[in-house]
Amino acid sequence: MKQIFILVLAVTLIAGCTQKNEFIVKGQIDNAAGEKIYLYRMDLSQDVPLDSFTIKRSGSFTLKQPRLSEPTFFKLALSPNRFITLLGDTTEMIEVNGQKENFTTKYSVRNSIGSKHVQMLKRKITRLRQEVDSLVNLYNGLPEAEQSRQAQAISNELTEAIDSYKMGIGTFVMDNPRSFASYYALFLTLSDETMVMNIMDKRDQVYFSTIATSLNLLYPESQRVRQLYDLVLNVKAEERRARLLEIVSNTSGSGAPDLSVADVNGHEIILSSLMGKVVLLSFSASWDNASVKENQRLKPIYEKYKNRGFEIYQVSLERSKVLWENDLAQNQIPWISVSDLMYTQSIAARTYNVQQLPANYLISREGDIIGKDLFGARLEEKLKEVL
Repeated sequence: MKQIFILVLAVTLIAGCTQKNEFIVKGQIDNAAGEKIYLYRMDLSQDVPLDSFTIKRSGSFTLKQPRLSEPTFFKLALSPNRFITLLGDTTEMIEVNGQKENFTTKYSVRNSIGSKHVQMLKRKITRLRQEVDSLVNLYNGLPEAEQSRQAQAISNELTEAIDSYKMGIGTFVMDNPRSFASYYALFLTLSDETMVMNIMDKRDQVYFSTIATSLNLLYPESQRVRQLYDLVLNVKAEERRARLLEIVSNTSGSGAPDLSVADVNGHEIILSSLMGKVVLLSFSASWDNASVKENQRLKPIYEKYKNRGFEIYQVSLERSKVLWENDLAQNQIPWISVSDLMYTQSIAARTYNVQQLPANYLISREGDIIGKDLFGARLEEKLKEVL
């Protein structure tokens, strides 16, 4: 009996030591017997396959990995498009239970605070996406004449929904500054892949800076932490540079600060590449009625002078790429249109100290500012003079 007791004790101790050196994901997926379940590590550049398991007749599965050196994001997948995101830490034994039919939306998770937080955040962004997509579809379904009348109201609803979401995320981040779940929260996107939290927005920037600083103290070697920390540093450096350029003289003869902003296809267009032409640097927005009306007045002027060395470089202060694309198509904008999708925090707008919309600067062939906020007859009069 003594020998049996010692043997059982030894096996128990060995099992305990083994478990302490392992990270485990286990659980049960009903109605999925015989199917494969896969575990991927979510790196910054790719998903790395780690393990797979054929689900037993009872629905149970177990996946094991070596002890984690830092909190890590995983995909637990039944197929490439049916997966959930887990946030594992050191030697956790995460338990996941669900059904094959609604695996991605109605699973339960135990023994992992990080994974529970990720699940909660995923539900929040899903609700926001549905709300935003519904409003965008409503706008797109309106007759063209009705769109211009409804644009402001729909934009206000979009802004209200997004601001409410961001307030909740901000509270979560400040309550969990040492959690990788807060990192996850900062990078969630809308259906068109636009990030909701905007590092260029002063209010949101506080959250990025807080998480970057907190996680850098705990996990300075983590690639994700390094990426976030460098992002915050780069943005602050860019802001310092923008502040140096921000004061643009209202008098003629000032050199125009250069810009490089992407068009709707993602191609960067540099303002100075238009040197040799007279350029109207215009600031506009699809959600601003005054901007929409000004664009209609600009069209005949553009058609009249575009073959005489005149070009329009229009920076659109957009938050939604979908609404921006729709505006370009609906209003048949013929000139260069670019946007950094940073809404009113656009670096280009801040560089030129834009205070209201629409706004514009007229730039000579040599790259000097020769006029500001020229609209209608005043713009055409100036173009006749310089062309």
